[in-house]
Amino acid sequence: MAERRSLTFATLDRVMPDVDRLLEGHETVGKWSLAQICNHLCTSVAYSVEGYPGRAPWILRATVGAFVRRRLLRTGRMATGIRLPEEFQPKPGLDARAEAEALRACLQYYAAHQGTPVTHPILGKLTRAEWDRFHAIHCAHHLSFVRPVSSEAGRESTA
Repeated sequence: MAERRSLTFATLDRVMPDVDRLLEGHETVGKWSLAQICNHLCTSVAYSVEGYPGRAPWILRATVGAFVRRRLLRTGRMATGIRLPEEFQPKPGLDARAEAEALRACLQYYAAHQGTPVTHPILGKLTRAEWDRFHAIHCAHHLSFVRPVSSEAGRESTA
């Protein structure tokens, strides 16, 4: 099996150029398709504006969540292989281009949002700058499982 890409996004406005490049031709090296990844990322971005459907108990957010938040924001990396609750898992059979356009709209919706940041269901309270960094890390994590199929397929990307 091919390896994941080494991928980071300095800012959220670098996400969609990468997705657009992947739409030209790609292979996935994980369990989800590009469409499922875009759907999951869009859902996460929308929840960060509108609120999540649930959250972990406060003691978990204050202990494990705080530890994970500090580590995530310090390293810029997410753990791999964590099983998500059903409501955060995308359904199979989605269209990549349609889900990419939905992600584009979600990122624009998030960028335009001026309200108070919501509480993450596990990480707890995040500032707007921390939310921006979280989303950039989250997008890079999932999109690293999708490799472009082109003359530049082996190139590492730091957008």
